[in-house]
Amino acid sequence: MYGCLTQVQHRLPLFSPPSAMDEPVDVSYYLGGASAESLSSLDVAIGNGEIVSIDELPEDAHELIGFLQAEKCEVKYWVMVAQAYAQEGKAGDAQKIVQAALDQAHFSDSDRDLVRSVLGWVYLALASEGTDKSDNLARAAAEFANLDDSSPQVLSARAVMHLHEDHADQALQAFDKLLKADPANCFALMGKAQITLSKTQNYTSALKLYQQVLVLDPLMKPDPRLGIGLCFWFLKDRPMALSAWERALQLDPKSFKAKLLLNLASFDNVFTNSLSDEQFLEGYKRSLTELTHLQLEKTNDSVILLALASFYFSKGKHDLVEKIVGKVVSAFSADDKPSRKLSSFATKVLSQASFWLGRVAYAKEDFTQSQKYFHEAIRLNENNLLAKLGLGQSQLSRGSIEESLITFESILKTNPKCLEVNYCLGVLYAQQSSKTKQEQAIHMLERYIRLSNNRGLAVENKNEAEALLNKEPVALNAYLTLSKLYEPKDLSQSLVYLHKAIESRKQTGRDVPLEVYNNIGVFNFSKNSVDVAIENFELALKKLDDLKDAELQKDLKVTISYNLARSHEVSDQNKAIEMYNSLLQECPHYFSAKLRLLFLDAVSTNETSKEEIEKEIKELLAQNASDLEIRSFYGWFIKTFGKKIGLKPDADTVHQKETLVDFDSHDCYALISLANIYCVMANDLKSSKDEEKRKKYFVRAIELYTKVLSIDPKNVFAAQGLAIVYIENKEYHKGLDILRKIRDSLNDISVYLNLGHVLVELKQYSKAIESYEVAFVRYTDSQDVKIMGFLGRSWYLRGIAEKNLSYLKKALEYSEEALNKHSGRNGSLVFNVAFIQFQIAEFVSKLPVEQRTVEDINEAIINLNEAIQSLNKLASDDEKHPPFPKEDLKARANLGTNTLLNRLNVCLEETKENIAQLNNKLEEAKRLREEEEARKAQELESVLAEKRTKEEELAKERARLQEQAQQWAEEARANNIVADDSDDDKAFSEEGGKKKGKKQANGKKKGGKRKKKDFINDSDEEEEAQLTGGEDNAEEPPLGSDAEEEKPKATKRKRRAIEDDDEEKEEEEANGNKKKKAFKSEEMVEDSSDGDDDGLF
Repeated sequence: MYGCLTQVQHRLPLFSPPSAMDEPVDVSYYLGGASAESLSSLDVAIGNGEIVSIDELPEDAHELIGFLQAEKCEVKYWVMVAQAYAQEGKAGDAQKIVQAALDQAHFSDSDRDLVRSVLGWVYLALASEGTDKSDNLARAAAEFANLDDSSPQVLSARAVMHLHEDHADQALQAFDKLLKADPANCFALMGKAQITLSKTQNYTSALKLYQQVLVLDPLMKPDPRLGIGLCFWFLKDRPMALSAWERALQLDPKSFKAKLLLNLASFDNVFTNSLSDEQFLEGYKRSLTELTHLQLEKTNDSVILLALASFYFSKGKHDLVEKIVGKVVSAFSADDKPSRKLSSFATKVLSQASFWLGRVAYAKEDFTQSQKYFHEAIRLNENNLLAKLGLGQSQLSRGSIEESLITFESILKTNPKCLEVNYCLGVLYAQQSSKTKQEQAIHMLERYIRLSNNRGLAVENKNEAEALLNKEPVALNAYLTLSKLYEPKDLSQSLVYLHKAIESRKQTGRDVPLEVYNNIGVFNFSKNSVDVAIENFELALKKLDDLKDAELQKDLKVTISYNLARSHEVSDQNKAIEMYNSLLQECPHYFSAKLRLLFLDAVSTNETSKEEIEKEIKELLAQNASDLEIRSFYGWFIKTFGKKIGLKPDADTVHQKETLVDFDSHDCYALISLANIYCVMANDLKSSKDEEKRKKYFVRAIELYTKVLSIDPKNVFAAQGLAIVYIENKEYHKGLDILRKIRDSLNDISVYLNLGHVLVELKQYSKAIESYEVAFVRYTDSQDVKIMGFLGRSWYLRGIAEKNLSYLKKALEYSEEALNKHSGRNGSLVFNVAFIQFQIAEFVSKLPVEQRTVEDINEAIINLNEAIQSLNKLASDDEKHPPFPKEDLKARANLGTNTLLNRLNVCLEETKENIAQLNNKLEEAKRLREEEEARKAQELESVLAEKRTKEEELAKERARLQEQAQQWAEEARANNIVADDSDDDKAFSEEGGKKKGKKQANGKKKGGKRKKKDFINDSDEEEEAQLTGGEDNAEEPPLGSDAEEEKPKATKRKRRAIEDDDEEKEEEEANGNKKKKAFKSEEMVEDSSDGDDDGLF
């Protein structure tokens, strides 16, 4: 089921030789991008003053040369015609015209420099086409050597020559120099963008440069949109890239590069986004047709030829592939001298050529030659990922696994997300015996699956079904290998990967191999999921009809039918027996089925006597004496039924020794059986005299178990036997460590039972209970009486150790359940229940009186009576097989009746009396607490009453003070009115006097005003302060002594002011009197307002 390493299918990359990235910049910019278009309206002035119009370029350039020479045309016409030929792709004719122009005697030196410059660019154009590249570059260098180095054209030409020679740094310096002189030099910007794109691969910076050129000159040739599209492509923005190339083709329908890039993009779309075989076939045919049309335009273009090589390789036409690739290699070899360094573009093209030659050699199974070709491809281009993968595959096919591992690991460092390398390393690591390597295999294969599933998330179409189809299909072998790797340590995870394998195959519409269903059935059988196992075995049987190999179909049917019958044993033994008999009819020598029939007959159906079964086993042994499965079964039969059929006690030992000596000294089953026999013999020796002999038996058992583990380090049965030997010799911790290690490996009840036993011996009762419960729940139907007894004992020991009554009751529950579930009467189980009932009674009787409850004591008394009755029955004459001597049982029952029962009754009375005393104390405490609460409530009420009385007195005092304050305010208003009248009279009498007297009178009036205002304010403030103080502090007197003294002083001042006013004249002028009264009225209002602000009124 688990396959070997499969072949990695290399996919055609979009830019195998990145032509548009690595070719030197297009020199058509300096060969007159508009000359060809302007020829339709080119008028040439001849010597006699006539004008000659040239409508189209003749096929033979000598016609125009003759015409231009005959008419002695100016240099500009020669240059325009040469540029026109160059733009038509006829650089050879352009060269003839320019060379003829150099021979014209009537040209000046400056004219000749112009012609040399054009000739140099023509040579560069020829070099770009691949025509005598080295010679044309040398000729171009010679022409520009005679020109001014400071000229932009010359500097640009030198930059282009640097690019042809793969001197990118020097070319970049030249372009920077040009841009420093003229930042808008589009040709320099294009050259710098080309270097940024292909050399540094800084696609964002290159995109900005190309876009700058597009803004400066939207119609520039070469079209910057081609570079813009490349930048977007490598920035993973495919729609923008396609838009740029389509726009370039729209502006120039003859643009070969735009058509080529769009064609390669269509191939990429077909390979990555096809959702069905039909869609792929239709798209591939369309892209291939476009490619053949492009080949008609340029038959020797290396990019087209290598793309066609990929097609013919997929068709199996390996000879044609070699021919095409040879044509590409010879073209580059003829263009460059052996001593000359290859350009970056040439090395990448030749690297791809070597890669395809390597694939052809690999397909022909010439792995040594393919390895050489792949090495050559990597030497030419160290970034050729497909060549590296091919090299690793070639090394693997040659049997050099270590070399292939090194190759794939080096690829992983630079390409961690490469699906193929993750898959290859995962499968190779899985074949290693090292545990570390197998862990790495799991990591690699899981990453491979994760990367494959994530591949579909990046597509534009977000439809769930289409995105699912667009995911990279996962190799079935990846799931199967992961399942195999997880099988020894995690059967559930192993099953998960088998189910994922089925899901993956169904999603891609492919059939699921029947071996997968068979393995799922086997794993589910191991996990006791018998129904699921039967379902998968039946599915596997149905798929047998799809096999074309009749012999293989027959063999697989026998194996799967046996597995199905083995599963039916659990639920339907009759059907299983029927299937085994059917298998034996089809294949009489299939002894595995025969052994299962004998086993079922021996342990279940009992249709045949044990003697007849032994006879049939011996017949099988006679036919297959060396078959270890038969010998192991016979060893089990001797051990189980040997005594019943009268075999010798050492028959099992003799048989196992015979197996080890005569047939296979490394038979693990025989070794373990023999070791188990030694353990039994050692345990049978109880006397201290036999201690030395007992020790020797254990040592021999340890040696046998150790030998098994050296043969099979994962043999958990041997490990468990070794643990049991340690436990039997009181080395509990060693035994416990081993059992814990095999707990997750051996899916067997014995492991958890042994763990429980050793944990009990170590007094780790809670953990022992956990182990017993796992065995009880997971491996039984919760009816196993023996495990119930183990649980009862553990809970009892835990209760005694922790002095916990509830644990003892739990022990009693398990003991009673074991007794109830047991069929028939069992004296040991009866005694266990009685013993725990005695222990609970004794435990309750020894508890401090504060910890006892009447319910516990009554329950203990009832149980004790039951225990006494049980012991009396066990001690009676009716019991034939008592667990202990009847005298001891009787004595124990009498002890309970005479002593323990009386003690419990005393405890019951003490407890009741103690409870009564406690209740009395509680009632007394309750009464005292209620009295205390009543006293506190009465004190609180007294405090509140006193507080209310004080508040009422304060309220009365505040009312009195408010009334007095109101009275004083009214008196103050009356005094203010009298004072105002006397002031008005005095002012009237002094109006006709001297100026000085007026000033004095005015000063007196102002002083009088100030005094009256101050008096009122002072009184108000004092009253307010006194009221506030009275509110804040009820204990202080309502008015202070200062206030009592101030009142008569104020009254005296007012009277004196009135007497002075009466002595003044009473005659005043009407107007003056009216004005002053108004003024005084304002003052009185203001004074009143000041009083109101105090909040008293």
